[in-house]
Amino acid sequence: MFLLIDMSELDQIHLALFDSEKRFDKTFEGRNRELLASIDTLTKNHGAWSMEQLEGVMVVVGAGSFTSTRIACVVANTFAYAKQISLLAISVDQVDQVQDLIPELLKQPKGQYISATYSAEPNIGKKK
Repeated sequence: MFLLIDMSELDQIHLALFDSEKRFDKTFEGRNRELLASIDTLTKNHGAWSMEQLEGVMVVVGAGSFTSTRIACVVANTFAYAKQISLLAISVDQVDQVQDLIPELLKQPKGQYISATYSAEPNIGKKK
């Protein structure tokens, strides 16, 4: 089983569980800080797959808010480290083809981190 994390839309967490034959998508309304709870809900409500079966994670980078992209990458990197699985950073226009990207994901070294690509500079602090 593979996990897609797409937080490119404001206040939406789009997740997908998939393998080469099946795909289950779910979009959660909520803030980026709810990503882990959303992943937990998705896997618990989809009895066919569990987190123990996780073989890799794909993360959308280069779209969405700075904080959402950063949180998605940190969560994915944590999974890669803890489970020694592969990661793949993808663009938002590749979301519909994630099943076709499984071979590319599996070529990635296990446990290697990905870096976030941001769509804009962070918007923190006072404007000067």
